[in-house]
Amino acid sequence: ATEASANNPCPVGFRVPTLKEQNTLVTAASITNSASAASSILKFTVPGYRDRINGLLYNQGTFGYYWSSTVSGTDARGLYFNSAAASTYSSNRASGLAVRCLKD
Repeated sequence: ATEASANNPCPVGFRVPTLKEQNTLVTAASITNSASAASSILKFTVPGYRDRINGLLYNQGTFGYYWSSTVSGTDARGLYFNSAAASTYSSNRASGLAVRCLKD
């Protein structure tokens, strides 16, 4: 979608990438963990996440979780980074993960 909406938190002209698009960007930037994510051209950080049950923040400074627009049943897919890995991730849609918008 090119318009901001409840399902697209990005500004007009931007959108949440699909999991496939995220994976392509991560591979092209040679991201393999949180250190290479931060030093890459994409400058991914490790903000952690907001818990869907209690609203508390977890894993700040150690994990970066980023939503994609790809869904899987009642969950949504995305990426995570930590000191040891960069991988795909599946989480309940009510979880508070970061979003990196792509220009249309």
